[in-house]
Amino acid sequence: MVREIYIYIEGIGDRDDEEAESLVIPRRRGFRSGIRSGKETTSGLRPGFRQFFKELYQLAQSKGIQIRLNLCGSRGDAYEDFLLSLETHPNAFNVLLVDSEAPLSDTPWKHLKNRQEDQWDSRGLDDQHCHLMVQTMEAWFIADLEALQNYYGQGFRADKIQMRMSADNNVENISVYNLEKWLKQATKETSKGKYKKAIHAPEILKRLNVAKVRKAAPSCDRLFTTLTQIMEAATD
Repeated sequence: MVREIYIYIEGIGDRDDEEAESLVIPRRRGFRSGIRSGKETTSGLRPGFRQFFKELYQLAQSKGIQIRLNLCGSRGDAYEDFLLSLETHPNAFNVLLVDSEAPLSDTPWKHLKNRQEDQWDSRGLDDQHCHLMVQTMEAWFIADLEALQNYYGQGFRADKIQMRMSADNNVENISVYNLEKWLKQATKETSKGKYKKAIHAPEILKRLNVAKVRKAAPSCDRLFTTLTQIMEAATD
């Protein structure tokens, strides 16, 4: 019976390392990937994810289940920590949550196996243990323009994003390049300045409307549905 859920999440990875240079915090090498932004900036995402997963935490508490968030450095760090957890916490339900970095090519594990930069093995696990932010976490942000408006305030240009959105509003169709480009264009005139993941993402996560994100991002909805089913089944 599942009593613990360990979620290993890609944090502030190598791509965002230079942005973290503006943070006035001590530097130390954080993870195996050696990213300079390290543990301080990555762990800053934890409160945001905890708020975003609030309904999952509430269900877990009612079922006597512990959810443990593990914010890792790069996507490679997340995968390695996930594999280690399979050995150290074999009775827990272990979950890997990383960016897909590209349009979904197949099921989650097959996507990561086929992706040239990853080629990760599922170790015989089914896709319940593998979840993707398609194509990156920023797709979740684009799904809730009100949350972005709430965070950035005056000067935020929602129209810079709205005019480019597809008719079906499926944010998972937006490329990694465009997600970053649109966010920076929409935020460059705000007092907080252009979007910087290391600095802005933790607070945006806290403000997201989960229902909106799940509706716009099927892979996010799948994560919530899977974990809900696992917890319900654990206590049946």
